[in-house]
Amino acid sequence: GGMQRSFRFFFRGTGYDEKMVRELEGLEASGSTYVCTLCDSTRAEGSKNMVLHSITRSHCENLERYEIWRKNPFSESADELRDRVKGVSAKPFMETQPTLDALHCDIGNATEFYKIFQDEIGEVFLKSNPSREERRRWRSALDKQLRKKLKLKPVMRMNGNFARRLMTREAVEAVCELVPSEERREALLKLMDLYFQMKPVWRSSFPARDCPDQLCRYSYNSQQFADLLSTTF
Repeated sequence: GGMQRSFRFFFRGTGYDEKMVRELEGLEASGSTYVCTLCDSTRAEGSKNMVLHSITRSHCENLERYEIWRKNPFSESADELRDRVKGVSAKPFMETQPTLDALHCDIGNATEFYKIFQDEIGEVFLKSNPSREERRRWRSALDKQLRKKLKLKPVMRMNGNFARRLMTREAVEAVCELVPSEERREALLKLMDLYFQMKPVWRSSFPARDCPDQLCRYSYNSQQFADLLSTTF
């Protein structure tokens, strides 16, 4: 209502894996009706409400729910009991901090690059304010090319499988075929090359052991990546 408001966001990403979080916190496996490791939302609730979620699960509560699951103090049926404990089915043995897991890092990155690819196809850097119709045409051209070259069908909402296929050299080369400017093609390939060098570091649980070379170059690569994004793109 005209009141001044300020917001502060904290982004934390440690590359936690969802399967690992479920195992450590005693939650049902990833096919569970209780779709989230951070709140009690079910699949049905999540599909109706994409926005208004807050982090409500905690390690202490998961331990309490496990005890209820184990003892069934209210003598409830299996379905009633499961509804009460919201998907806790084993003893949580290690606390995990609520963070962004590696899968959702992939999805977030692919969502941004999907937009960048469309912008490059339409040469958005030459236009001040492209119309919705133009943007729709660029997206359609990108979807058509991905389907033709990678057999990748368009999706309404970005998912893990689409994100993994989109962020590959094969996909970028297919996109570059539609980018009119040679200079922009080179910039896009350079940007993606930096991404491919950085990705093993944040996908790995032990980067010092699994990819020491990429880890050494990570800081430099990330600065180059940020510079390229903020200037060329």
